[in-house]
Amino acid sequence: MPQVPTDDDVYEVFAQTGTGSALSHVGSLVAPRRDAAWHLAKETYGRRDDLSRLWVVRRGDLIVSTADDRGLLAAKTRMPHRQPGFPTTRRRDRSAAPEDVGAATLTAAARERPGGSLPERDDTHGVAGRALDGLWLALADDLFVLGNRLGERIVDYIDLEESLAVGSIGQEALAHAETVLALHGFDGPAADAHFFERPREQWQVSGVIGRLGDWPSTVACGLVIAAAVTVLAEEHAAHEPAIAAVRDEQRVHLDHWRRWARALAAWPETSEEFARAYAEVTRSAGDLFGAGPRDVPADAPPGPSAAAAELHGRLATLILDSGGPGSHLPDLPVPRAAGSGGSVLADCLAHGRVVREHYAPEVFL
Repeated sequence: MPQVPTDDDVYEVFAQTGTGSALSHVGSLVAPRRDAAWHLAKETYGRRDDLSRLWVVRRGDLIVSTADDRGLLAAKTRMPHRQPGFPTTRRRDRSAAPEDVGAATLTAAARERPGGSLPERDDTHGVAGRALDGLWLALADDLFVLGNRLGERIVDYIDLEESLAVGSIGQEALAHAETVLALHGFDGPAADAHFFERPREQWQVSGVIGRLGDWPSTVACGLVIAAAVTVLAEEHAAHEPAIAAVRDEQRVHLDHWRRWARALAAWPETSEEFARAYAEVTRSAGDLFGAGPRDVPADAPPGPSAAAAELHGRLATLILDSGGPGSHLPDLPVPRAAGSGGSVLADCLAHGRVVREHYAPEVFL
């Protein structure tokens, strides 16, 4: 009986005709060896057209998407800021908002909308459910600042692929922050007010934000924030598709930062510097699941909630599995401090407000 070809025998063929066309997939073929596959592809797909490029790749060497990846590939559902017309639409929405309504009013109104909050876990109600809402909004602040900070770093790399990867992570962090606000009932104007009109003293970013300085510290900060969002997203992913997409993308971010952490820890030139940065960042990460004073309900018992302590423990496990030079994460979560973030938060807010205030209306029309 003839043998059924395996992926090691099947080759995918990509060809370009002329210099102005794109390289396109033109078909597949079965061949016993790489060199034979290329010549067979030339005879099969180049008989009628003059080819300028011919690529032949063994199918088993390709990284391909599956049905489970559709959520990750659905850009229109997770990154509206990349879609044509989005800036114009958002500007129109902002201009339609009443000028005399302040950021605090918009934010409070958004948080009171009945249909706009995340579904609670089956075992969390009342005080615990409200505490988890506070954690989500706090992490949205962390994602917003991290996304802006990474946007400033995309020109710092010699390697183009790394620049593109960091730019993509930064854009997705901003999109995830906006997704969290949308699920809490914020519309476009309310989200803008939340991020651009809130005084700095009302922000409760994690202590890791103030460590977003050099590259080793940025790697450590990106790692712990991605780990925290991944852990919290597991609480709602089964009931909320948008949060499931956030979780899946943050897992990709976590893998990216893990690779960098292992590399920086292994290179003699960077190992000592990264060990110091990783210690400082993980020591500051104890407040990632520590709600701020305004987010703790009056009827809550003192100390960290059971839900926060559980999340903190899972965060510790995830960080320990990341290949860093040793975590200094505290044993229990500690409260977030209002108005922290240092010059990193101050610069982020200042730059964002300047861009927003001087946005040329005709640019995207």
